Amino acid sequence: MTTFETMKYGPLGDAVEAAMPTSEADPIGVWAASLSLYSAAISRRIRTEDRRPVVVWTVLAGRSAIGRKGYALGTATAILGRSIGGFIHSRKRSGVASGPSLVDMLAGLELDTMGADGGIDGRCMLLEEEWASVLKTQKKCAKFSTLFRTAWDGKPISNRTKKDGLQSVAQPLLGFHAHITPGEWAKYVSSSEALGGSYNRLLPVLVERSKMLPYNNKWQLPDTSAIRDAYDWALEEDRVMRFSPEAGERFDEIRALVEDRMAELPELLASYMERSAEQVQRVAAVLSATEMEEAISRDAVEAAWNFVSYSMASVEKLVKDAANNNEGAKPMKTPEDMVREVLARYGGKAKSSDLLRPLWGKLNAAALKETVEGMDDVRTWSERTGSRGAPSIMYELIEAEEPQVEAQVIEFDHRKSKVKPIPEPRVAVSNIFEGLI
Repeated sequence: MTTFETMKYGPLGDAVEAAMPTSEADPIGVWAASLSLYSAAISRRIRTEDRRPVVVWTVLAGRSAIGRKGYALGTATAILGRSIGGFIHSRKRSGVASGPSLVDMLAGLELDTMGADGGIDGRCMLLEEEWASVLKTQKKCAKFSTLFRTAWDGKPISNRTKKDGLQSVAQPLLGFHAHITPGEWAKYVSSSEALGGSYNRLLPVLVERSKMLPYNNKWQLPDTSAIRDAYDWALEEDRVMRFSPEAGERFDEIRALVEDRMAELPELLASYMERSAEQVQRVAAVLSATEMEEAISRDAVEAAWNFVSYSMASVEKLVKDAANNNEGAKPMKTPEDMVREVLARYGGKAKSSDLLRPLWGKLNAAALKETVEGMDDVRTWSERTGSRGAPSIMYELIEAEEPQVEAQVIEFDHRKSKVKPIPEPRVAVSNIFEGLI
């Protein structure tokens, strides 16, 4: 069974454990919030071996009040206050609900530090304690999901405005931590966004109150000087976190476990776990950095795997509970169903631009192309529809080919005036079992 004991590691794990007797929060919730805050704080100079950022994005999923999500974040903030308190205070943001505002926020932080002694510092900690309300607005922006995903990858993001021209961030340093209830998850975390990869950058964890304490309880914070020393070490110079040979072997085993598990799950559920292996790498890198070690140890990998596997189990429960609660509701349309529906509306044939208009906010051009590539009943080609401009991409709904079934033939022999029996036809029958969540 995965518990906090199996995932805690290093001075950060010791500090969380020491703070728990005077906190009502779930220890795994405190651990998740601590990893998110600390990883964002050290992301300026710490990188994984493939030069990607070490930011760990977490989401606490728990019922209002009894989930103690706010307690978890408060405990983590108090623990880290003496080491990264300045970063949290100056770089905390919230309410970012569009792609352009995300780029503007990160570009603004870089601009504010341009010419500073320590160089440009674009680190940001996005804290969404009312994530559901922000998700509602984010769905109206077609750019947000793509830019959000790209920021986690650490790749350049940009946006062009009439007022300021091109805004770009070459190397986003975005931390993220959010709170949501299971009911809000079912309502606002859409399956189409999940299939597009918007949520596999997140590590959701289910949380609940660990205990009830007296009204006059006061937090007793542990000694966090070791964390402060590790933070100073992380900011001194650029560092690349690499697996030790033993850690690398264990990481390969974990990658195989993740892929085997994904193969057993329905596509929707598996889509949340596509980056679980890299999540293990990032968490293990952060944990090793708290010990001021650039070599990632096997123990750090094991602790990271226990945390990520707990998140995987949390996602399974969240998605399955959402499906059960919505059994009587109108089923969510797949991207393929949406394409068929819009094509039918246009009489079975449409240009890419015409097809994308009613799909705005659900599918972009790249997602449309990828969706259609897997559809046997839609064909696509390029066609010049005007005297100027580039050829249009055309889509047409066609009838899927029916499986060929050998018909039974009866031969009549006029000479013998009797029917010759022939072998019964062999018809292949396929039983398709779809995993229902």
